[in-house]
Amino acid sequence: MGTRLKITLSLLLCIVVGMIVTRLALQYWPAIKQHVWPNTSLYSTSNTPLKSAYTNANITPLNWAMLLPQSEKQTIGKYQAKQAQNLEGMTAQILRSIQASSDQDYQQALSSTNTIDRLDNKMVTISGFIVPIDFYEDKSVQHLFIVPYFGACLHFPPPPPNQMIFTRLEPGFSELDITQAYTLNGKINQGLFEDPMGTSAYILDTVSIDKFYGQPDDFRKH
Repeated sequence: MGTRLKITLSLLLCIVVGMIVTRLALQYWPAIKQHVWPNTSLYSTSNTPLKSAYTNANITPLNWAMLLPQSEKQTIGKYQAKQAQNLEGMTAQILRSIQASSDQDYQQALSSTNTIDRLDNKMVTISGFIVPIDFYEDKSVQHLFIVPYFGACLHFPPPPPNQMIFTRLEPGFSELDITQAYTLNGKINQGLFEDPMGTSAYILDTVSIDKFYGQPDDFRKH
């Protein structure tokens, strides 16, 4: 094998390995950061009994799909966006959109306030993006929604009420970055909260807030 061919093959191998390493890094870097970075709490409630109850409870890790009734999960799942690879895929995507617009069950699921009874009064942890509703005089966040994906209620329509969580904070949260995902820990309950920005079907008594590195939404495809 000639020297030039060896050099060419070596370069190609380096490029392929580099592409693989880059792809893996992009895929797993958020999870790596989540485990490696020091996870200092950014917020702690002033409610001492709630804090004590959370510390001594069995904590249920929640993802957003767990907040949906099974029937609604299946209905919404039928119309999840699938990346079109060709003309046939684009056509199928358009047909799904047309079908979704006339599917009564799907339209009802998009505004559903149905919740999961067994989650009531559970001590939980859930990650999402913060949508501030109002503030204390010092500009710290007083009331907020937790939503599955960035831009909900701000740049995009709000998610269904059973995919939004309302919480009141005391003291306020002053570390807000709307592009950053956070993990909120506390006690979840069923309960409606309505605001011009959206309606939530769950309420969280928040104990603490930490940064979250990654994509919180395990259900929708954006």
